Amino acid sequence: MARHNDNYGCLLGIVLVILIIWTVAGGPRDTVSFWTSSPKFPDFSHYDNFSHTLSDEQFPTNDKDMKIIVIGDLHGMNESLTTLLNRISYDTQKDILIHLGDLMTKGPVEDSLAVLSFMESNKILGVRGNNDQQVLEWRAWMDWIVSQPGGRDWLVEVDDQWPKYEDPLEKDNMSAFHSWPSLIKKHKWGKKVPEGWKPLGDHYQVARAMSVSQYNYLRSLPLVLYAPAGHVFFVHAGLLAADPTRTLTHPRQPLSHWPSIERKHDITAIRKAQELALLSDIPQNQDPWVVQNIRSVRKKGKPTRSSKKGTPFSDLWNEIMNKCSGFHDSNTKLGSNTHLSGYQESQLADHDLPCYPSTVVYGHAAGRGLDVKRWSIGLDTGCFYGRRLSALVLDTRSFHSGASGDHTIDFPSQATNQFHVEPSLSGAGNNHTYDPLSSTTDSRIKFDLEGEARIISVKCH
Repeated sequence: MARHNDNYGCLLGIVLVILIIWTVAGGPRDTVSFWTSSPKFPDFSHYDNFSHTLSDEQFPTNDKDMKIIVIGDLHGMNESLTTLLNRISYDTQKDILIHLGDLMTKGPVEDSLAVLSFMESNKILGVRGNNDQQVLEWRAWMDWIVSQPGGRDWLVEVDDQWPKYEDPLEKDNMSAFHSWPSLIKKHKWGKKVPEGWKPLGDHYQVARAMSVSQYNYLRSLPLVLYAPAGHVFFVHAGLLAADPTRTLTHPRQPLSHWPSIERKHDITAIRKAQELALLSDIPQNQDPWVVQNIRSVRKKGKPTRSSKKGTPFSDLWNEIMNKCSGFHDSNTKLGSNTHLSGYQESQLADHDLPCYPSTVVYGHAAGRGLDVKRWSIGLDTGCFYGRRLSALVLDTRSFHSGASGDHTIDFPSQATNQFHVEPSLSGAGNNHTYDPLSSTTDSRIKFDLEGEARIISVKCH
């Protein structure tokens, strides 16, 4: 009898374990509704292509017959893009064009698609902006919805709600989107929209209208482009030269010590190793939100989108790059891996860092306008707001010593909008034909060690 009870207890225990596993797993799949369970969303963000290193062919610095043109935030301003590229005499067969993201939204959908079509069809290099990211995520979500039984029909029903929201949107009345139509809350489907997402807005509309090839182009864009040949980073919002939660002398800071490499006296290899370490060893530079959204850093080292609170990230970048001793300290031992952690923070101001400076080129901060400092260049000059569209133009004089002359100037640390360039008189359109102009109004700035670059701007319309 005792053995029978033991067997019964053992059997009951097994049954209980099976019931627990069954409950955790969600019960039998053929009787529990998939739609009423909490959905586990797939990856809509597609951050797998986080950074890309440009080859010498993609970023040539020795070709006297070509230019590298870096253009700020467009937000669908297709006509202004045509005007600016005409002004620069952009040659589609020779020149390299790089965009800094936020190609779309804010303007009409058709203009966003025209800009995207130009970039995609010409395989233009660039980075993904925060608005591009939202468009991409909406399209990835749509593709997922369509793959579900009945999803395509439901998505068409949602699209039919657009006329109710088009007029408020044109009047900049976003409160109309605070209450979703009952259809979107419909049983089985409401939970399929991620929390915080608002359907039918401009990001949704562009995502719905763009082609498969345009979507694939967006997915292919990295968040950071790095050009070792020019010692320059391209990013939408910003990068940090050090982890702001640690002291500059901390051994985990990539610029607190010379990198450990086999070719200890190869300056080119040393610079590349240090620059790659900026991307890999600073946690914030591995955070997609940071590189797509940062404008400032608050007191405790927290990145923020705010332009009014905290220190502009570009100020921090320049403060550190100005301490790099590689170009002007003849006593620097390139083969040394000695950390600076022995220095006290109070002593750091009197000592240079064992590093070589690099430049970051970014957009996103329209409120600060053209923001040119010695080692950073902010190019978002508020084209969508009726201000200007700006580009950085690099050529062989930008990357070699001895190029700068008396006309090359340093910019103050404050943002400036002092450039005045008349817009091109050539026609606008989606084909982007570039008529060379006899003269170009531009301003020159220092770039890299002793090189120079041009900033060219046009009035947006």
